[in-house]
Amino acid sequence: MTEDKINQDSEYRKYDSSAIQLISAWPKVLQILNREIPVPEVVEIFPTNYCNFACPHCRFQEEHGNESQHLDINTLKKLLIELSERDVHAIELSGGGEPLVHPDVNRMFEQFFEHNFKVGTITNGYGFVDNIPLVDRVVQVSDWVRISVDGFSDETYRRVHGNRDISYRALRESISELVSKAGETSKIGLKILVSKLNYEDAYLAINEARELGVDYLQFKFLGFPQHLVLGEQETKNVTKGIKKQISEASGQELLAELVPAYKGKTKPTQKCLMTFLHPVVDWDGEIYVCAFFEHRKKEHSLGNIHEGGFFTHWDSPRHLQVFDSIDPATCVPKCPMLRYNPVIDFIKSDNYRFRYI
Repeated sequence: MTEDKINQDSEYRKYDSSAIQLISAWPKVLQILNREIPVPEVVEIFPTNYCNFACPHCRFQEEHGNESQHLDINTLKKLLIELSERDVHAIELSGGGEPLVHPDVNRMFEQFFEHNFKVGTITNGYGFVDNIPLVDRVVQVSDWVRISVDGFSDETYRRVHGNRDISYRALRESISELVSKAGETSKIGLKILVSKLNYEDAYLAINEARELGVDYLQFKFLGFPQHLVLGEQETKNVTKGIKKQISEASGQELLAELVPAYKGKTKPTQKCLMTFLHPVVDWDGEIYVCAFFEHRKKEHSLGNIHEGGFFTHWDSPRHLQVFDSIDPATCVPKCPMLRYNPVIDFIKSDNYRFRYI
């Protein structure tokens, strides 16, 4: 192998494979670098502010409201029409609250289908229990569904999610149904957020994921609150065990990965350009430049869709003013959006030859 080849391989290995898809949006990245405002690639929606769980580690627990706090289905329809007219056809559903407890959840997914949207959903999955028609509607429009399981026995599952009236066995049946109906069309994943409440179950995750037949499994260590975070030695021990299992599972159909926790002493120093490609619409219609807005709502808001629609605010001069005023020191350490920075640098330096495949 030549020295040039070695250097090229080293260059490409520095990129997180989950961030490479940003290259498909390289013209929009160049717009951002030129201080122009592109049409977003995906719009994340928090359809409700209510959650049926009471997870002690939830960063939104102080923000949660009651079941009346949700995005009206007619408002959602108007938003989807507006986005579709500007050629936005990807929606990520999450929260905030739990998206599948929206009172019109079945109709919500019907709207996505009617307006030709593809959807990625982050959910606790319990909305599938006792709502079999929802499984069909979700599979019909989904590119992927990630279910935060966090425990593989009724005891652990209830402890981690703060609800004594739920059952992992019931959820497991729903996941099995979802996997069966998804087939090759939608990718189904599980996530376990490892903490003092459930670290023993982390060792059960890969076998459980295999038995269910899901496509991927994510491990992540809880970063806060501190009293639930595993100690340094415990984290090392569990990490070693997980990595051993992941290495043994490599090359098989299940993709298992260990992702960084949202913690650390080092704060981001650069403004995140991904705010121009992945904004959030909250349950009350407020538009935020990123999903980590709960501690800086005023600074991160562009306006409200109830006041002129989405693009009235997106295309306004205020958008750049909001971006310019962002203080990276208030950003979440190890934010998942930071993985795109090396790809942005690559697009900036190499875009001149992107057409010449």
